[in-house]
Amino acid sequence: MVPKPSRHERRKLQTRQRLLDAAKRVIASHGYEDTGVLDITEEADVSKGTFYQHFKDKEDLTRALILEGFEELNERIEKARAGKPHVLYAREILRVIFRYAAENRDMFHIMLGGMASAELRTLAYEYYAKSIEEALALDGITAENIPFPPAMLARFIAGAGVSLALWWLEDDHGLSPEQMAEFTYRLFRDGALNVLPLGLQPPEDESETP
Repeated sequence: MVPKPSRHERRKLQTRQRLLDAAKRVIASHGYEDTGVLDITEEADVSKGTFYQHFKDKEDLTRALILEGFEELNERIEKARAGKPHVLYAREILRVIFRYAAENRDMFHIMLGGMASAELRTLAYEYYAKSIEEALALDGITAENIPFPPAMLARFIAGAGVSLALWWLEDDHGLSPEQMAEFTYRLFRDGALNVLPLGLQPPEDESETP
C-alpha cells in the first residue's frame, strides 16, 4: 500500500503545479523568449527563492511542462486506443492529437514547435517518436514484418505529423481537427505520391533506366 503524502509533500506538489500552470499562462501571453523567472513567480504569487526550490531555471521548468503535456496526451491516446481495432485506433489517435493541438496551441508549440530551445525540441521530438515506436510494437509491427526499421517508421510518422500540425496551427485553413486527422491518415495510408493525379506520377528511378 502506497503511503499518503504528508501535508508538507502535498503543499510542495501544489506549489510546483502552481508554477507550471503560471508558466503556461505567461508563455501564452508573452511568448517563450520574453518570459523570465520573475514573470512566472509573480503570476504564481510565490518568491523567486520558492521557484528555485522546485526548478533549476526556466529551461528546467519548460522540460517539466513538456513531459506533463506528453503525459496528458498519452492518457488521451490510451483511452482512444482501448478496445479499438488497429485501423480505427490509428484514425482515432490522429483525432486525439489534432484535438489536443487545437485545445492547447501554445503548449503544443512549446512541446514541438519553435518556442523552446533546440535541446528541448529534440527532447520532445524523441519522446514523441519513441511513443509512436512503442505503439507500433504493441500492434505487432516489428522489423520482421515490415521492410524497414520500426524506429525509422516512427520518426517518419512523428516528423510528418508534427510538421502538419504546426502548419495547421499557424492558420487552420478552414480545416477542423477531425478533417486534419482524416487527411493525415489518408496520406499515411495511401502514400503522398499515390494521391497525385494521373499523369503527374514521379518518374522512375533513373538508376534503373538503361
